[in-house]
Amino acid sequence: MKKCLLWLAVPVFVCGAFAPAPVFAQGKNPVKFLRQSQKAVSALESKTLEQLRRAASSAAALRAAAFAGTVKAGSSAASVPSALSHLPKASSALTLPAPVPLSIPGTLSAKPVVFPGKETVDAVIFDLDGTLLDSLSAWEHSGTNFLRTQGITPPEGLDEKLVKMSLMDGARLLKEMFSLPQEPEEILRLTLDPIRRHYFEDIPAKPGVPETLRRLKAQGVKLCVATASDGELARAALARLELLDLFDFVLTCDEVGVGKRSPAVYEEALRRLGTEKSRTLVAEDAPYALQTARLAGFMTAGVADPHTLPEGALQMRAEADFYVETFLEGVYKK
Repeated sequence: MKKCLLWLAVPVFVCGAFAPAPVFAQGKNPVKFLRQSQKAVSALESKTLEQLRRAASSAAALRAAAFAGTVKAGSSAASVPSALSHLPKASSALTLPAPVPLSIPGTLSAKPVVFPGKETVDAVIFDLDGTLLDSLSAWEHSGTNFLRTQGITPPEGLDEKLVKMSLMDGARLLKEMFSLPQEPEEILRLTLDPIRRHYFEDIPAKPGVPETLRRLKAQGVKLCVATASDGELARAALARLELLDLFDFVLTCDEVGVGKRSPAVYEEALRRLGTEKSRTLVAEDAPYALQTARLAGFMTAGVADPHTLPEGALQMRAEADFYVETFLEGVYKK
């Protein structure tokens, strides 16, 4: 009988020796407590993995909708560390959805290519702001900001109208619309004053632009700038960035007399370049300007910029011969 009691006491002693002190202090059964803990861990693991799956799905949807960043096609899996070090190994990794290619079926390849060189083109006509330079933020609301300095509340949609005009045409429009006392030349000067410093001091080139321009120049491709911006500011920024000497010339819409709703600036650039239109590429970040060049018979390259609306990016991807998400391995071809 004593032997039987001794053997019955062994399991109780073992459980009591290895169970946390608070368990016995609270009068809880250690075996039951252990089972409850395992259930809690399993529930937490399931909840954590479900949250990660939802986050991964949302991220993939956002990449597809925003058309931002360079994503290569193919499958991948991301290893997600377990929230608890003691979770089973089989649950310590989560397979995420494959990245969504940013190409549109039937229009652009999902495989990046280099920006077209001598094998494809003899010349490239580059827009400046938003294409070569990360400068569009300096121009935001420039015309309407000037009106506010004159005590005038600008109407809605005026900025969108001005951005599609040459600078001088925009100044003339402001004078006519609001009966301003200043002449168009003075209106333009006052509008440019807050912007001028940035071109001389801190506006950067977009990533990959210097390398792309130097590669094209080394191949013998002719390069020029056709911009709606001010010629002095354009040359100042390019000279500061040591890029001005890479271009045959800088042409402005004001020199031609019309904005990029007309193909005149591209036709004049082509005349000066002396190349065939079929081998001359126009690179633009503005969908309306890119469409102007395309309808005029030029090869086109749409350039992504954060200021371009999603529908504009979609239009450029669908219509352009090339789409440049980034000049660093982010060029897509039809």
